[in-house]
Amino acid sequence: MSRPTRPRRMLAALAGTAALALVSASCAPVREDDPDTLVVSTFAFATEEFTEVVADPFEAETGIRVVLDTGNNAGRLTKLRINAETPDTDVVLISDYYAQIGKDMGLFAPVDPADVPNLDAIQPWAVDPDGYGPAYTFQLLGLLYRTDLVEEAPDSWDDLWAKPEAGYVLPDISVSAGPMFVLAAGEHFGSGPSDPDAGFEAMGRIGSDALQFYTGSTELTSLLERGEIAMAPGLDNFAMGSVEAGQPIGFAAPEQGRVMTANTAQVVDGAPNEAGALAFVDFLLRPEVQEGMAEALYDKPVALEADPTPLMEQVSGQAASSPSDSGYHQGDLALIAQERSTWLDRFTEEVAR
Repeated sequence: MSRPTRPRRMLAALAGTAALALVSASCAPVREDDPDTLVVSTFAFATEEFTEVVADPFEAETGIRVVLDTGNNAGRLTKLRINAETPDTDVVLISDYYAQIGKDMGLFAPVDPADVPNLDAIQPWAVDPDGYGPAYTFQLLGLLYRTDLVEEAPDSWDDLWAKPEAGYVLPDISVSAGPMFVLAAGEHFGSGPSDPDAGFEAMGRIGSDALQFYTGSTELTSLLERGEIAMAPGLDNFAMGSVEAGQPIGFAAPEQGRVMTANTAQVVDGAPNEAGALAFVDFLLRPEVQEGMAEALYDKPVALEADPTPLMEQVSGQAASSPSDSGYHQGDLALIAQERSTWLDRFTEEVAR
């Protein structure tokens, strides 16, 4: 069966995004010192819920008007790079390895803990080791599976490599689960969590029999809900809606190779409203705001005084409240950022061939 070369198409799409962003940037008015407005770059889903539980309460408390600028990680990072000399964005909510790329480009500013006091009240792993913006929620990589098509809940990546008869899919390298899956496979089959060579070699052994390579959470959950596959690597929050709806879908954490990814809140270097940006990051870490996002957005909280929802505990167990105590760790973000272009090619040539 022929395989789509999605990574190469993604590069073309990224080039198109860059061109569109360049046109937009050339037409947009320049924001300078602007204490009355806060432009927040965020994900292009659940914006109504985000506005209700985060943006509107922040605006009501501070009087600062919040403007959302939405898009995917790659497109928004491209826009930031184009506008680096005259940034028009204040805060960026972005996946951790894209945040690492932005840090390497000098697009984000370090955060003084004195300006974000709630940094002292979040899980230690969520504090950026280099002093940049923190993680404000996280997702766990594991195996989503049909409870009626799998005799026993999987407990190892070996269960996927056994190639379930009812079928499986794999994440495309372009989605959040993709690079994390490379590292998880490398940890399980190779020398440790920073062994991508072993990860790609192992993925190559099962890539040819995968039904497809998914590029979005709805694509994966639709395949599972229709019973077209029995198992797939994915993030635990992908399963939340299906489990809540009573679908026969579960999430299992492997015994080895427990990798998680996180969404971070970054302050843009040279932000027109730096003070507002810092206040927003601090607001985002409040326990009551974290719990509101958990209820509305399936965002697992990092605040020590915030509790995950019962649904999160049902799907992800103890790891929903304390991932590091459950053996989860973030991927090697510096490695992913450095090798990203190479990994796109390797995925096409070694896995999706």
